[in-house]
Amino acid sequence: MTERDRGIFSLSRSLLLNRNVRAIAVTGLISGVYIGMLNVALQLFPGTLGFGVAALGVLQALGNRFSGAAATFVQPLAGHHSDLHSRKQSILLGSVTTIASMVCFMGAALSRDGYLVLLAFVLYGVSVLGSPASQAMVAESVNLDPHQMDVAYSLVFFLGTVPGVVSPYLAGAMAETYGYLLIFTVAALLESVDLYIYWTRLSETKHVLAAEPGQGSRFSMREAFTFPRSSWGYYGALAMDAFAFGISSNIIYAMAEDQFHFTASDVGLLVAVWYLAMLASQYPATRVLIKIGPKRTLMASEALGTVLMAGWALSNSLPEFVAFSVVFGVSVTTWVPGVSSLLMTHAPPKTRGGVGGKVAAFRGLVAFPAPIIGGFLYQYLGYEAPIIASLVGTVVCVALMFKYLPERPTASAEGGTK
Repeated sequence: MTERDRGIFSLSRSLLLNRNVRAIAVTGLISGVYIGMLNVALQLFPGTLGFGVAALGVLQALGNRFSGAAATFVQPLAGHHSDLHSRKQSILLGSVTTIASMVCFMGAALSRDGYLVLLAFVLYGVSVLGSPASQAMVAESVNLDPHQMDVAYSLVFFLGTVPGVVSPYLAGAMAETYGYLLIFTVAALLESVDLYIYWTRLSETKHVLAAEPGQGSRFSMREAFTFPRSSWGYYGALAMDAFAFGISSNIIYAMAEDQFHFTASDVGLLVAVWYLAMLASQYPATRVLIKIGPKRTLMASEALGTVLMAGWALSNSLPEFVAFSVVFGVSVTTWVPGVSSLLMTHAPPKTRGGVGGKVAAFRGLVAFPAPIIGGFLYQYLGYEAPIIASLVGTVVCVALMFKYLPERPTASAEGGTK
């Protein structure tokens, strides 16, 4: 084991002694159990109520947690609120909304009411309102040190990934044997545990600071979607990634079920392999992030996305899909911590939560039509059409990243960035 290896493991143990990082990591581990289940259920459950792939695309466009319309409009508001008032309060509201969403899914499973499914998806999208505050809280808990942020974000992501090695396959078996009601009930119970941990363990990191020039106390949706001209390419590259992946990834398992007659257990296996690949590649991805920096790491991730789309387009059997689930997993592992780290190092200290919400909103604004487009491409042009559209989008995204993504700032003497 090299000195760098020991440094990463030692720093990970040290970070878990930090009260906030530990709480967010533990809740990530718990929520990782049910999110792995929902990655199966939310693409297949609507079909049991008569929703086709095109209709599923509409539901995903409304309620996808990171690129749906609901998440798009709530995240800048939540990020602004967390900057002005409280990181912890935003995280608590997100947890409560997640529980409400699962209760609506439970009601839909019992009543077979399509309107409840719609409400459940919208609430699931809104439930991500705690994400900007959570990102900012992790960064502030490690004093914005770039190396510690790299490892902290990777640690949180790693622990959230661990349960997904088992829970998606378990969800497929549960759905076939007991139905989807049990999955949504388990999710509601587990998120209730998260809510208790947030309430009792998180410590506020947002402190009262003098307002920067032009920073008011009122939220403006127009301001939320207004970016400095110098940042348009940067945010555009991140938004293009969400759009490109959203065309196919939000409906890929429903398409596979319809086109190749995959069962819920088959889809559970694919998602479990995806999680296993994320888990296995987490440590190498962290080393890559530290060594080459976020920009090059994100470009490598997007390049893997082009390989993934080509593989999905050419695959027609379960073993082939399993192989490309590995590619999917590695592409996600190299993406998520890199985006968080790069974003937080470029965010002004007094608007850190707001910037996280603003970028998420811009990504969502660009990406929310993607699954609708994908659903209709599938319905009218066939299986390959939405995947080829995603492939073209990922190629464009790599080019945008090469041109516009900023390098990480160098560390200042005070421990911040410049």
